[in-house]
Amino acid sequence: MKPINYYRRLFQTSYQLLKVRAVNLGWLLLLALLMTLHILMLNPGLVAIKVILIIGFLSGLIFELNLILTAFTTNKTILNQTDLLMLTAWRRLSKRWLQLVALVILLAALWLPFGDAGFTAPVLNLVMLPLKWVDTVVMQRRVVVVILAVLYAVLLYVFLQLLSYLRVTVKPELVPISGWHRLVWFLRPLIAIWLPMFIINHLVVSGLRVLSNQLSNGIGNGTSLLALVVLVAFSLIGLSVFLLAIVWESIAQPKFQPDFSDDDEHLHSMAWFPTGLVMLLVILFGFQAFHFGSVAASPSLTIAHRGVIGNNGVPNSLDAFENTVKHKPSFVEIDVQETKDGQFVVSHGQDVNLKTDTGAKVTDIQNLTLEQLKKHHAEKNGKTTTIVSLASYLKAAKKVNQRLIVEIKVTPQDSADMIQRFDTQYGEQLISSHDFVHTMSYQAVLKLKQLNPNLIVGYIVPLNVMSIKKLPADFYSLQAIGLNTTMIRQAHSIGAPVFVWTPDKIADMQIMRVLGVDGQITNQMTQLQQVNRQPLKQFNWAIVENVVNQFC
Repeated sequence: MKPINYYRRLFQTSYQLLKVRAVNLGWLLLLALLMTLHILMLNPGLVAIKVILIIGFLSGLIFELNLILTAFTTNKTILNQTDLLMLTAWRRLSKRWLQLVALVILLAALWLPFGDAGFTAPVLNLVMLPLKWVDTVVMQRRVVVVILAVLYAVLLYVFLQLLSYLRVTVKPELVPISGWHRLVWFLRPLIAIWLPMFIINHLVVSGLRVLSNQLSNGIGNGTSLLALVVLVAFSLIGLSVFLLAIVWESIAQPKFQPDFSDDDEHLHSMAWFPTGLVMLLVILFGFQAFHFGSVAASPSLTIAHRGVIGNNGVPNSLDAFENTVKHKPSFVEIDVQETKDGQFVVSHGQDVNLKTDTGAKVTDIQNLTLEQLKKHHAEKNGKTTTIVSLASYLKAAKKVNQRLIVEIKVTPQDSADMIQRFDTQYGEQLISSHDFVHTMSYQAVLKLKQLNPNLIVGYIVPLNVMSIKKLPADFYSLQAIGLNTTMIRQAHSIGAPVFVWTPDKIADMQIMRVLGVDGQITNQMTQLQQVNRQPLKQFNWAIVENVVNQFC
C-alpha cells in the first residue's frame, strides 16, 4: 500500500468516525479526563482522586474502543440514532468486556517506552519492591533489563493475540492471522503516526532552543507557552489517530463511509462544548506546567564526577583532583573499593591490569592488598597515575577544604564487615569535613545509618522504575535517563535532595534543572557552572521538552 493512500484512507476514516456523535463526544470526554489528570499530576497529593481518574479514564477507553468497533461493524442506519447505537455497543460490550479490559491494560504497559501519556510513568514510580528484593534488582540491573525486554515481547505477543481474537469476533468473515504476521497492526501505526509526531514535536522544541537567546523575556515566554499548548493538542490528536489506526489495522482497514442524510446534519457536527473544554484544559495545563518548570529551574550544586572535568586527568586520581578543585566545585564525587587487607582505595573499576614477568593479567581489587595496588598504574586518555588510598584522598581534600561525595562500591567479594570497618575508619572524619556517602546497595545505606546516624548517606538508584518513598535516605542520586518529576517529588516529600548522574551536555543539564534536581554529578562541571549562570529564558525550551516527553 502506498503511504499517501494509507494516510488518506486512515484520516478519511477518522473524520467519518468523528461525525458519529457518540464516538465524537465519548472521545472528547476521555481527552478532557486525561488533561484533568495531567493538571493534577503537576501537584503533589490528591492520590485518591488521581487513582479514581486513572480508573475512570481506562474504563472509558474500554467502552470507547467497543463503541468504535460497533460503529465499524454495525448496520449503518443506526449511526444516526445515538441511543440505539449506545444500546447496541453496550450489548456487545457484555460479550467481549474481558478481552477489551485485557487489551487496554496491555496497551498501557506496551506504551511505557514511548511516552507516559501523563500517568503511566508515575504509576511505575508507585511500585514498591520488598526491601529484600531492592538490592537484587539494582545490583543485577542488566539481567533485569533483559528480563523486562523478554517480558515486553511476551506482552506484545499476547496483545496481538487478543487483537486477533477480537478481529474474528467482531467480523467473523475475516480470515484469522496467526503468529508474528500480526505485528504490522502495531508497527505500521507506530511508524506512520507516532514516529512523525515524535519528529515534529522535537523539531519544534529544537527550534525553540535556537531562538531562546534571540528573543526577549516576554516574547520568549509567550512563544514557548504557545508552542507548548499547540504541541500538547497536536500530540493528543496524534495519539488518538494512532490508537484508532491499531484498531483499524486489526479489522483489515475497513472502508467507513456512512451515508448521513442532510436532515440529520446537526447530529454529525463537532461537539463544540467538549472540544472547547478540552482546549481550555490544555491551556490551563500549559500555564501550570510552564509555571512549575520556571520555578523549578534553580541553580544546581556542581558535583565533579570521579573528580574530573573533561580530560583533565585520570578519574579518581589526585592529579585530576588538584586540577578540578581550582574550579571550586560544590562537591567532588569519587568511588572507593575494599582491598584484600581491609583498606580502601579510590577506583571506579573493580578489575585492574597487573604486569607480570609472563605478561599482563586482570584481577579484582578485592584480591590485592593496598601496598600491591599502590604499585599499580591507572591509565586514561593517555595519562597515567598510581591508585591512591582513600586516606590520602581525604587528606588532600581537607587541605584545600573541598567537600566530597564518596561512593562505596559494593561487590560480592567484599568482606562481611566491610561497611562497619568503613565507618570505623572514616565515618567521623567524613562527618567533620561535611562530606557525604552514597551507594547502590540499600542494605549498606541502612547499615551505615544504623552505625552512624550523623553520617549523611544517600542511595544511588540506576533504574527509575520503582518508588523510593519507602526507601528513606538522606539524599538520592538518580539516573538521568528516564528521570521524571514524580521521583523528584517523592524525594522532596520526605525532605531529601536529589542529585542526578551524569548529564554531560548543556541541553541535558538544562532539562535536569527544569525537572527540579538539587545537584548534578557531571564530567563537564565547568559547563554546568555556565548553565547555572544562564537567564531563565534559556530554559523555556527545556520546559516544553519535558512536557512533550510525557506524550511521545
